[in-house]
Amino acid sequence: MSGKVWVKAALVAVAGVAVVVGVMLVLLIAAWWSLGSEDYYSKPAPEVVRHTPQQFQELSERTVQDALGSLGLVLSDRGCTVDRYEQRSDGTPSRLATFDRRFTARTRIGASHRQELKDRVDAAWRLRGYRQEPPVWTPSNPAEDPDLLSAETSEGIGVWVALSPETDGTVTLTMSVSGTDVAYAPEYARPLSPLRPDTEDAYWSH
Repeated sequence: MSGKVWVKAALVAVAGVAVVVGVMLVLLIAAWWSLGSEDYYSKPAPEVVRHTPQQFQELSERTVQDALGSLGLVLSDRGCTVDRYEQRSDGTPSRLATFDRRFTARTRIGASHRQELKDRVDAAWRLRGYRQEPPVWTPSNPAEDPDLLSAETSEGIGVWVALSPETDGTVTLTMSVSGTDVAYAPEYARPLSPLRPDTEDAYWSH
């Protein structure tokens, strides 16, 4: 066999090997990508606990004091809801929840103090650097519709205050303090209890 024939045969063999190796590499990359993509999409993002339940309890109490501590109102801690997040994409239960703690003033508040309460809550939030939200809505009928005020603390705790006029000429103050990404702990849940303000105050009740 001549030299040219040998060279040609060698080149053909090398080309054949290169093709086989290339096909194998493509198949390996495709298999790796398939497995990697499946693994990536099947694993949900890690959950990050923003607050422990104990931290939320402390922050919620501080938030109440920030907004209402200087007003001298008697408050009732009416309960707390714990709503667990939906299960994760891989079917495992979430370890996070939203906590919402509810307070209501036991002090009877005369309707004549409604605007003063709004102004003092707004001022307290500004003083402490809360990020205040725009009004949720403007009462179309102030005699019947509540005022709703809302803000967020630097720790991400949400708070809203509702001032609801009553038919007897008083205003009921309700405060909700909520935290997201709190570690799920169902033992902290307490059913909300009904409450009618029953404490008289020399200033706020008249």
